[in-house]
This record gives sequence, C-alpha cells and structure tokens, in this order.
Amino acid sequence: MKVVSTPPYENPTSAILLPHAGLCVMKLPIIINEAGKIYLEAVPQLAWGKGKECTFIGALESALAVTATPHSYEDLMGWSALAFRTRWYQGDTGRRWCPSSPVGEFPEEFTALRRATGLELPMESRLELPDTNMEDFTGRIAAEIRAGRPLLAYEPQLNMGVVFGFEDEGLILLLRDYMTDDPVLRLPIEKLGPFICFLGRRGAPLPPPEALLEGVRLGVENWHRSSTPARQGRYWLGRAALVKWRDDLHRVGELSPDLLKLLFFVNWWTFDGLADARAAADRFLRHHEAHLSGSARRHLLAAASLFADEARLFRGTFTDKQAFLGPWSNKGMEQWTNATREREAAILNRALLIEADAIGELENLLDAAEVPVRQREAIAAP
Repeated sequence: MKVVSTPPYENPTSAILLPHAGLCVMKLPIIINEAGKIYLEAVPQLAWGKGKECTFIGALESALAVTATPHSYEDLMGWSALAFRTRWYQGDTGRRWCPSSPVGEFPEEFTALRRATGLELPMESRLELPDTNMEDFTGRIAAEIRAGRPLLAYEPQLNMGVVFGFEDEGLILLLRDYMTDDPVLRLPIEKLGPFICFLGRRGAPLPPPEALLEGVRLGVENWHRSSTPARQGRYWLGRAALVKWRDDLHRVGELSPDLLKLLFFVNWWTFDGLADARAAADRFLRHHEAHLSGSARRHLLAAASLFADEARLFRGTFTDKQAFLGPWSNKGMEQWTNATREREAAILNRALLIEADAIGELENLLDAAEVPVRQREAIAAP
C-alpha cells in the first residue's frame, strides 16, 4: 500500500493550518494507492435518517470533509437557502408531480453556494440527453481523485453521492451513496447517473456575517416568490408551495392508480425533505447568532425558535406514523386513506402558520440589518 499526499492547494491561504511541533502544517487529504485502487481516506459515509436528507448537501459536506475547507451540513443548507425553502412541482403535461420537488442541485442553489464558499463547483447535467456518455469524464475523475479532490455525482437511482476513488484507471468508480448499507458502492462509470459536479478552484468566500444575511435574504424571497417555470410545469415555492401541496391532497379522487402512486411517493418524499430542512434552519441560525446584535439578533433567535417548533411538529409525525407514510412508517398506499390525507393537510396548514411567523421574523432581521429584499428573476431547472 502506498500513501501519498496532495500537491499544494491553489489557494493556500484558504487551507486549515494545524499546530505541529511549534509550526503550522496544512491539513491535506490522504490518498491511498492499493495495487491500482486509488481512493481518498476518511470520506464520511452517507445514509438516510441521519439528519442529512438533502442528498446534494449531504454529499457536498462529505466531499468537503477531507479538503482544507470543510463546511457543516447546516451551514451549506443555510447559505444555499435550502434550509428555508419549500418547493412543490405541478406538471401541465406528462408527470403531474416530480420527486425533484425537494432536491437541492438547481442553478440558484449552486450560485448561492459558490458565493458563500468561494468554490467554483463546475457541474454538468445530462438528464435530458438520450445517451449520457458519462465515460467522457473518466480522465477528469481520475485526475481529481489523484489531486485529492472528491466529487459529486448521481448514482443510478439519481440520488447524489460522492466519488472518492476509482479502480482500473477510472473505469470502476468508488462511491459513498445513500442507497446502500455497504461502505463502498463499486460502479462502472457507464452506469453513473447523468449529473456530475467537481469542487473546482477556490476563490474568496463571503465573510460569514454576509453569507448568513444572504442565505436569509434568499429564503425570504423564495417564500414570496410564488413559482418558477420548469419543463412541462412549474415549481411552486414558499407559501404557494404549501397551499398547492395541501390542495393536491384533497383531489385524489380524480387520479388514476398510476398518478395516485406517484403522488403517494412525492408526498412523503417531499415531507421528509421539508422536516430535514427546518431542523437545519434552526441549527444554522443559532450557529451564527454571534454575527448579529441588538434587534437583528433577537429576530434571528425568534425565527430559530419558530423553525424549532416546526421541526418538533414534523418529528412527532415521524414518531406517530399516522401521516406522510414513508418507509419509516412500515405502511403503504393501502393505509393512505382519506383520513390520513386529512391529517397531512392539517399538518401542512399548521406549517403554513408557523412559517409565516418565522419568515416575518427573518424579514424583521433583514430590516434591522438594512438588507433589501428584491424580486428575483426565475431560473429554469437544469
């Protein structure tokens, strides 16, 4: 077994410096070379039910953990505004609902994270191509791993994972992923899902107080934003998303069996993401309260308390197993009755009221910090 370190970082000033024998040494990822299998040591594993349900952010946190600029899950959720976002897709033609409703790997979230972290995060989506040809990335993936940089990519079921090594000169990839209990997923590169994201170069990140306020501002804007166009439909955001979602639960009598099955899945899947996001919102705001003072800090803490209330409401739903019947409930569509959907609609109504108050506190925070909120232009989905 051969162990090597990485070349110097392109921007050494962004590296973590650790005291060692009276000196400062750079924390570098460790590359293991075992007879043609090359991988990065200590890349954290991914799993459902660990408080990191947004696979994009969970994978990004895991990839960054072995670099000089690690960031926590709640910070990445907050800076991207995913901690504050609710989104619900409705299709005009084709699929009536879409499992992409809660996912994070969309252009606006990438833009926010690039600013907050200083990372370039170059990405490519081939979701719409008839032949994805992910083998095109073989050489680049191998070069990134050899340079000590994990990367993000879809596994075959289109959840984000972390590529942290390879065999056979990159023809077999080693992934951390959400869909297997095994510590390593060995995947031929041609079976890689049609989305890839590299960490890229590092520039100057936003100062933490500015990154906090920018994440809050984006969250407030999304709440008031109504909707954005998507292929064959729209993504509804914020208050409008909760209303559309609730109303769809009252219309199941109109649905074919296939559409009912789709709504059942998207319903619990989106709820799982929403519950995770609000728990992250509470942690994110409290983590950064020291950046504010006076009334701005009081409004931040009030918003955090409201998001904590919402997170407790959702945790109770997971415990009771009487609504949003995901895999944790050990129940299926046969238990998804009108009474169950009424309970779900009531929970969404309660969430609507809590979030309206929480967003109000965030608006007061921005007013106190003199940060303007503006109407953003819609950006189409990748």
